[in-house]
Amino acid sequence: MKILHISLTPQGSDYVSLRYFWDNPNQYEERRLPLAEIKDLGNQAETNYYTRIPVDYAITGQKLYHWLDGNNRLLANALKESQQQGLIIAIAADKGLAHLPWELLHDGQCFLVEKQPPIIPIRWVSNSQSIVIVTQPKNRALNVLFMATSPLDVEPELDYEAEEGQILEATKRTPANLRVEESGCLTELSYVVGEYEKNYFDIFHLTGHATHQNEKPCFLTEDEYGCLVYSNTSEIATALRYPLPPLIFLSGCRTGYASDGVVPSMAEELLNLGATAVLGWGQNVRDKDATEAASRLYWELSQGETVAKAIASTYQSLIKQNARDWHKLRLYISNTLPQALVTPLRTKGRKQLPKPTTTLEFRDDENRLRVASREEFVGRRRQLQNCLRTLKTDYNKVGVLIHGMGGWGKSSIASRMWDRLPDYEKILWWRQIDESNLIKALRELLCK
Repeated sequence: MKILHISLTPQGSDYVSLRYFWDNPNQYEERRLPLAEIKDLGNQAETNYYTRIPVDYAITGQKLYHWLDGNNRLLANALKESQQQGLIIAIAADKGLAHLPWELLHDGQCFLVEKQPPIIPIRWVSNSQSIVIVTQPKNRALNVLFMATSPLDVEPELDYEAEEGQILEATKRTPANLRVEESGCLTELSYVVGEYEKNYFDIFHLTGHATHQNEKPCFLTEDEYGCLVYSNTSEIATALRYPLPPLIFLSGCRTGYASDGVVPSMAEELLNLGATAVLGWGQNVRDKDATEAASRLYWELSQGETVAKAIASTYQSLIKQNARDWHKLRLYISNTLPQALVTPLRTKGRKQLPKPTTTLEFRDDENRLRVASREEFVGRRRQLQNCLRTLKTDYNKVGVLIHGMGGWGKSSIASRMWDRLPDYEKILWWRQIDESNLIKALRELLCK
């Protein structure tokens, strides 16, 4: 796919020039216009798009198309020149341009993202240099790190277990390796990342609620007890450890939203912290649409498709399903655009998915008390958080009793607490409970 760069250069305090170029930033077509014109477009977007009852999206898209096209038909000529290859329209994120809903670009016949070969707009956090295409696919299956956050007492409560299940189900049909971090906590996320070699994960997917705190974008994550933590982009990047994955998907409402050109979106902030490419949502998004977008995207990427074509396919798939929020998905990049993250399925020597581990995890010396491993431990977040809160903060209680029917995961919850309480002395007491066994266990611990 060819890349049409549209950069923005200040011309004094009240004017800017839009420069349209392909590979060489010194060979460009130029339009000079007042800054007030961009501000007026932003105001129209607030009235006609970012509203409960928006104007017909095709009308909004045609207005943006004609504005970007200009009197010299710069956009139309670029479309003709690239009609055999497809086109990436990289639009500078400066001076409020990132606020405009470029995904709706419409030429009077259809949305540009519906065309074949694909045409997609992206938000380009630029230094006016041309975008570098990085083609370094790993000859293996796609590795995705997924974490859902849903702090206590935050509404609406996410059905994160259902979303985890849907993502897992979708990736079962594709050769993708999905690693789920079940805690919703950045500290625990950092531990998981540390278990793997650098550059192991191709994608980090974070789903939950986003907001602004002290005029800065942040994500609502959890502490180890499930309580609300306002996590900024620096804290997210630190938890992921450098170098960051090639693609980060912030699947939270308005993570790709930048209103006034002064406060950047969360996606843009992550780029400034070293991320390569970040996906976010420009407004509130339906859970169903967000999950469908992730499923389609990861399926395409796992087949060895490029990032740009995978996102184009995601738009088209959502449109065919009449997904209300398809146009809210936004890709931000800096000066590097990753191509395919992994090789196609039939590539010679391609490493396939590792076989599911057959190693069983036991806690007792006799290897009879089987528990779920950390990778398998999904869906018991609240129970584990309640236990940790009681043991670490409620000194009026002497302990925690986990009870229920056999085979429902009581021992696995206790085993995960065992891992999460490294400063505590542990005694494994299983089966027969009587005074002599307790004394024996205490003696063995104290006489070490």
